Amino acid sequence: MKIEQKVMLGTAFFFGILLLIGWVFIKEEARMADFTVQYEARSIERGATIFESNCAPCHGANGQGSGRAPALNNPRLFNGERLEEIGWEGGLFDYIENAIAAGRPNSSAYWSQAMPTWGQEYGGPLRPDQVRDLTRFIMNWETTALDEENPPVVAQDFIVPGVREEGDLAILSSGTPVGADVDAAVAALPAGDPARGEALYNSNELGCSGCHLGGVVAPDVAGTMTRVQERIATVPELAGYTTEQYLVESILAPNAYIVPDEGNAVYSAGGISVMQQNYSSRIDLQDLADLVAYLQTQTE
Repeated sequence: MKIEQKVMLGTAFFFGILLLIGWVFIKEEARMADFTVQYEARSIERGATIFESNCAPCHGANGQGSGRAPALNNPRLFNGERLEEIGWEGGLFDYIENAIAAGRPNSSAYWSQAMPTWGQEYGGPLRPDQVRDLTRFIMNWETTALDEENPPVVAQDFIVPGVREEGDLAILSSGTPVGADVDAAVAALPAGDPARGEALYNSNELGCSGCHLGGVVAPDVAGTMTRVQERIATVPELAGYTTEQYLVESILAPNAYIVPDEGNAVYSAGGISVMQQNYSSRIDLQDLADLVAYLQTQTE
């Protein structure tokens, strides 16, 4: 091959490489954008798994909230109202990430137990990347939360820290706490109002529905009475119980009989029921009667 041909061939290769580099450079931004979308999609999927296992029992499977925690699929979170009322001056992503990692020590306004820390740097179980995955999953609700034509269901809205909404405390009667004597409570039980019992059950003050609604943490409220009747008929240690006695005992002395674990649901730890242990000091006899009357309507 002549020297002129070699020069021409080398020149052609040189310009070909320049064109290839230029093409790659031009496409790089789009390629990186596609990579980012794919990366964030995988992150959201991982976050969904973490949310289902750790967050849904309190915040609801669809982020609608419950008696234990507020809705996160919530217009007020994404339109800036929530950040404004608590005085947060940073971005929403940072707020959610911080709340997950560091916990919410003042969130006992919703329930008797505050939201724990989840980030490893604060003593929790989640790595920083898992906290970010969970944050991205929650942020993914923005579109549905701000859909004015089809707004999401908000079962529990946000509460301003340290401020109770009117009526939060008034739902409970102001009588003498019923105490832990199950037999005495059953003997003195007045007529119950199932409608008020349902309101108590779903209230922030008692938080019953946060665990029982849908059977997320505790046995599902639906079918409670049917299951009670079946247990009394088949469990030897419950022989002779009335349905009222079983329900009253379950509320006032939850360790007396613990429902066996079912599938992934764990109802006790070290022989102690996971149910709150202090209802006997928080409700009076009328509250108890109304709760029992409501539970007796749950036959399906």
